[in-house]
Amino acid sequence: MKKTIIESKVIIKASKDKVWEILADFGNVQKLSPGIAKSYLTSNTKNGLGASRHCDFTSMGAQVEEKIIEWNEGNSFKIELYDTKNLPMLRGMKAFFKFENHNDGTLLTTFFEYHMNSIIGDLLNSLKMEKMNKKSWIQFLAGIKHYAETGENVNKETKLDLSSVE
Repeated sequence: MKKTIIESKVIIKASKDKVWEILADFGNVQKLSPGIAKSYLTSNTKNGLGASRHCDFTSMGAQVEEKIIEWNEGNSFKIELYDTKNLPMLRGMKAFFKFENHNDGTLLTTFFEYHMNSIIGDLLNSLKMEKMNKKSWIQFLAGIKHYAETGENVNKETKLDLSSVE
């Protein structure tokens, strides 16, 4: 199956330490994403290698289980989706987050990768799913920026500056 990789970057007007602290709060990703209705830790570990969480998405009743598989304190981490509900074709999802100082703020660089589980899935991905996943990922990064800069929780009604994500 074909691997899809979505690379995106956003400059956040907040210190690298603050942005790191926000994303290292692994169980509370719902505060950052318009697409996640609820999230919580499923491990005794709050963050770092092996920490895991559950996320309920706002659409399709989708649910995922994710865990941290790489952790470079203060600089980068990688998560892996290891179980899903109501996302039948998505497999091998991983997301990488890299934090760098940028002027008076932070450059957050991300890679989101996945593959579909069939040839039909690959066709649906090329026709529609990749575009939808990219849009959702951009909304997530804009949500991180919004939360870091304003302190306001993000939900599906939050007006986000999608043009700030490249």
